[in-house]
Amino acid sequence: MNRYLLSLTSAALFTVGTTSVNAQRFLTEVFPSVNVTTNVVYAQNYEVLTGTPVLKDLKMDIYEPAGAPDPMATRPLVIYLHTGSYIPVIINGNATGSRNDSASVEICKQMARRGYVAANIDYRLGWDPTNSNLDIRRGTLLNAVYRSIQDAKACVRYFRKDVATNNNAYGIDENNIFLIGQGTGGYIALNYAVLNDPSEITLPKFISSTDAPAYGIFAGQPYVNQAALGDFDGFGGVAPFNNENHPGYSSNVQFAVNLGGAMGDSSWIAAGDVPMIGIHCVDDPFAPFGVGIVYVPTVPPQSVVDVIGSGEVIKWADQLGNNNCFINAGFTDPYTLRANSINNGLEGLFPLQQGINPINAQLGHAGPWEWYDLQATRDLAVAMGYQSTRGDTCYGNSLLTNPAMSKAYALAYIDTIMNYINPRLVYCRSLPTGINETSTNSSSITIYNSPSKNYFTVASTSNEPMRSIEVYDMKGALLSRISNINSYNQRVEKSAVNLNKGLMLVKISFDKDVVTKKVLLD
Repeated sequence: MNRYLLSLTSAALFTVGTTSVNAQRFLTEVFPSVNVTTNVVYAQNYEVLTGTPVLKDLKMDIYEPAGAPDPMATRPLVIYLHTGSYIPVIINGNATGSRNDSASVEICKQMARRGYVAANIDYRLGWDPTNSNLDIRRGTLLNAVYRSIQDAKACVRYFRKDVATNNNAYGIDENNIFLIGQGTGGYIALNYAVLNDPSEITLPKFISSTDAPAYGIFAGQPYVNQAALGDFDGFGGVAPFNNENHPGYSSNVQFAVNLGGAMGDSSWIAAGDVPMIGIHCVDDPFAPFGVGIVYVPTVPPQSVVDVIGSGEVIKWADQLGNNNCFINAGFTDPYTLRANSINNGLEGLFPLQQGINPINAQLGHAGPWEWYDLQATRDLAVAMGYQSTRGDTCYGNSLLTNPAMSKAYALAYIDTIMNYINPRLVYCRSLPTGINETSTNSSSITIYNSPSKNYFTVASTSNEPMRSIEVYDMKGALLSRISNINSYNQRVEKSAVNLNKGLMLVKISFDKDVVTKKVLLD
């Protein structure tokens, strides 16, 4: 959750560059600009902020690659879920908490410049974090998480409906839809990916011992009442608790990325769930890195519910085989090497270690990819009807767990996020990285290592000969190029590739086509 209401040696703050980086779609920024369509209404549903449900429009901003022709008719879609503790920004006591947050906007722009379509979405807010009754704190939070999962699923269906009925206005590939959740949004992304059985929300810790009818909470009953709220997809239920959106379309996604969120229970994750990546501060006070309890930081702190963070989630994802699509990929980039030096062998996990918080050693760190401006926070507070001093308070609260905050500091962390998650998305989903690619992993191309392991051979059964072969590492650095080929078989010497082993992208160009294949050199 976000910094004030819930509860770094860093990623080494990698800014490592390469001297021969070649544009590789999805791995590097290949589009010079971004088109943003703002305030698109993707659903309507009932929000509870003041005790009275209100039907509201749920909106998103859609970021698309621009500034150059896009040869891809359909592009992978990223659904981005912002942070905020399920309380509106400023009201939550912080400088962040909306889709307009600097980090949310920046990450969506960077994904779009890499060739994705990114949807930066709102979701429903509202719970009672400071109530003295544990059942009310826990029950209202779990209901908020549940509603936000329904909202994210409605957004996925919105795009699939658009593909089917509106000529795919945003050019998305409905077979490649990914979730990236930050803070509170990380809770949404992880739980979206695993919740699919009503029995999962009837575990003993999810049963109330209190009667609180005003909150829809009843002793002996699950906190989440599906008869009222509808099922996990948001179907069923009754007004004024649920409004169905876009029935008849799939809510399935293909990947989930967590930036500082957590999952409700370890029993929820099962074999066959989508691949997951976790990037998480090890001393995050709002979402435990491993197994822990979410607290409201009152004095004294009040517990809400025990959860599991990225360290535990990725352990289970790896053990259950859900991350098999990239677990043995052999990435050798510096981001992976740094992560692997501190993640206890859990591929897909990037612990962020930032040392002792200089403000207070007990506060920990959270959201180092965020930045905020004092005057802008004051202006936002005034626009919401507060005195400007409220903005000062929110700004100060946000600094408590991000004491080194600056735009440059945040962008360094975002660089780490981009360079850690995108190679795994590309590898697992076989995304075409050539700017002008029209196909990928074509069955007409075979790549095999030699018995001596000194070279590999690219063989084609296409109707036309190969014209060139380029070899890239997973950061997009060009390692080798063979031009003026007029053959159906080509040997590539490993000595020319500059790396003895690891995962490579091999780009094969023909007269009218470009094919990218992955090869693991050993």
